[in-house]
Formats: sequence, structure tokens, C-alpha cells
Amino acid sequence: MKKLILPLLLFLLSGSVLAQKTDAARAAKHKFYAGIGLTSVPYHIYYKNPKTSGYLPSDYFVPFAANLGYRLTEKATLQGGVAYGGDKDQGSWLPDGQDTLAYEMASRTRVVAVPVTARINILKLYKRFPVYVTGTLMPAYGVTTLKTTQTSHAATTTHRVKDAGMDVFSTAGFGITYRISNCMQGYAEVLPFKYNLTGENSRDLDWERYASQARQLYKSLGFWVNYTL
Repeated sequence: MKKLILPLLLFLLSGSVLAQKTDAARAAKHKFYAGIGLTSVPYHIYYKNPKTSGYLPSDYFVPFAANLGYRLTEKATLQGGVAYGGDKDQGSWLPDGQDTLAYEMASRTRVVAVPVTARINILKLYKRFPVYVTGTLMPAYGVTTLKTTQTSHAATTTHRVKDAGMDVFSTAGFGITYRISNCMQGYAEVLPFKYNLTGENSRDLDWERYASQARQLYKSLGFWVNYTL
């Protein structure tokens, strides 16, 4: 009987250690999450010596992002991701006094960005809706092409130019979290602070400060869905 006690104790001890390692690994695993998000904030890249600006509204993008995050504490998270956005526009006109000359233009902007976001819970509403503050730093690399077609009598010529460059943007605001399931959370946020750290910041052209309060709010929203890994 005594010969069985030591192996039994060793078995129980090894099982306990294994269970603790499993729980620790599971807890560490649940600190990671992945998700997707979109925002209504229009960002504007300012290229150096631009060749495409001034003809059509261009160089703008609204990003759609995929992210991977880590829960630093019960209240704080840090996430990084990859975002894509773009825009296109076209127009045509006849110069004054010209019946045989016409211009057509088409622009296209494509942008890849790398947003890094931090969130910190500050309070709870009805114990179910944590309120958080958030801040994002986002380098963005964009390419804009402009195609101009000139038609004069029966002759047509086409000219293409391209701009490429990067700006770094920052946003900050607050939001609420809603637990959809045990592994899935939804986020809705308002981002009243928006700034281009490396380019210009036109209050009207970039951030629409001329618009109504309702439109400014609409252009400051963000929505995310995250899944705990």
C-alpha cells in the first residue's frame, strides 16, 4: 500500500502542475483578440509637389481595417492593424468660347495604412456598457493617379500623372463597448480630435468644420467588432 502512495502523489502533483500550466496558457491565450473595423473619418494625404491636386477632389480615403490586439490589463488594450481605403472622381468641361475643345478627367486614390490604437476603460454604464477613451496613430501611404483626355476636333490625346507619398494621422475620442457573446465584443466610438501630424490641416477641406453639427458627428464615427482568440 505504501508503495502505491508515492506514485499516486506524483501523479496527482503532475496533474495539478499540468492543469495550472493549461490554465495559464489559456489565460494568456485569451488576452489576444482579432477584429475588423471601419470609420467615417475622411483623411487627406498631402503629397510633396503634387501633380494631381487642384483639378478634382482627390487624395482622400476612408479606411477599413483588420486588427490584432492584446489585453494589457482588465481595462487597457493595445492593437495594431492594416487598413485600406481610397476614392475616385471624374469630371468634364468645355473652355469658355470653345465649341471644339473638351476635357475629361478621372482621378483614383488608393491608400494602405497601419493604425495602432490604445483603449482604456474609464467607467461602466449599467455594468454592461464600459465607456473608454481611445487614441490612434496611423501612418498612411497613398498613390493618386489623374487621367486627362483632351478632345479637339477629331483628335484625342491622353495624359496621365501620378503622386505618391505618406502622411501620419492621429485621432482621439471616446466610445462604449457591448459584449455580443462570450468571445465577441462590439465597439462604437466618436473621434472629435483628428490631426495630420506631417501634412496640412484645413479645417474646412479636411475636417469639415464648416458643416452642421450632425454632419461633423457623422464624419467622426468608428465601429469595431473583435473576437477573443
